[in-house]
Amino acid sequence: MENIKKFERVVHIFFLLQSRSVLPIEELMEKFQVTKRTIYRDLNMLERVGLPIVHQPGAGYSIVDGFRLPPSRFTEGEVLSVMIAEKIMRNHETESIRRNFDQVLTKIKSSFHSQQKKEILHLQDKLLIKEKFDAKDYVPNIMDTLLKSSVSKRLTEILYKNAKGDHPNSRTVEPIGVFNENGNWYLLAYCHSRSDYRNFRLDRIQKIAVLQKHFEKAHPSVNELNALYHAQYFTEITISVDQKYAHFLSFERDNFGYVKEMITDETVLMYFNCKAHPTSFVRWFLRFIDVGEIIEPIHLKEELAGIVKAGLNRMQK
Repeated sequence: MENIKKFERVVHIFFLLQSRSVLPIEELMEKFQVTKRTIYRDLNMLERVGLPIVHQPGAGYSIVDGFRLPPSRFTEGEVLSVMIAEKIMRNHETESIRRNFDQVLTKIKSSFHSQQKKEILHLQDKLLIKEKFDAKDYVPNIMDTLLKSSVSKRLTEILYKNAKGDHPNSRTVEPIGVFNENGNWYLLAYCHSRSDYRNFRLDRIQKIAVLQKHFEKAHPSVNELNALYHAQYFTEITISVDQKYAHFLSFERDNFGYVKEMITDETVLMYFNCKAHPTSFVRWFLRFIDVGEIIEPIHLKEELAGIVKAGLNRMQK
């Protein structure tokens, strides 16, 4: 049994080396929960069977550039995952990402043996992804441009239109990364005009130009900054909903920072760390006002009452 586990680990390391430009030994130790000495032995075993592994001091291990082996066989589960990913990506709102993914997929499918190609053909009509991502009006190749400029650390100038619809203004930014949240794509960047980190919705960027000048500032990763932002900026909200109707909220509550729920005899208490503007939460909850109430904060409960009152007054005119 121990030999089987060792063989699987060595094979897995081989695939990781093929898929990465450099592989830190610390990452392998953490992934497989083994010692550095064990990883050294596994790498040595791969070298003995002819794999040209090179060590990059301070970085990790890699395979000699240009070395290639015949395509690997895919398992049945992996073939199914490829087909599911293809279905989902066909609905992606960014044309350049769809096109690039299609090219990657063609290369992956070329590695399938004949029986697997037949299987994926037969599976095509067995899965339906009905949800269509909202179409966005993006500047051509904006995703590629922003990701490349963040990697090359080049200043980028964008013409940006804010949420109020004001006249677009020019911003010089240091791109850090791109992320997706609540159905929208955002650029996270250091904005020179604000001297701080800012998020920019991609569909509000009217023009983009990558400048020749590089920026020197070492920024945290997009994951670290996004996590820091959400840790600092959210509103704690508690609501109560009649148990009979609570399930209707489950379809969209994650968009508003749903944390947990407590079920009582007749009601369900739901807790949120809402990162969106609190008013957007209130207006979402408005549709459930006949079966629930906002417990806290009180000012959101009052805001909800104000919206209902204004609506009734408008209807009576």
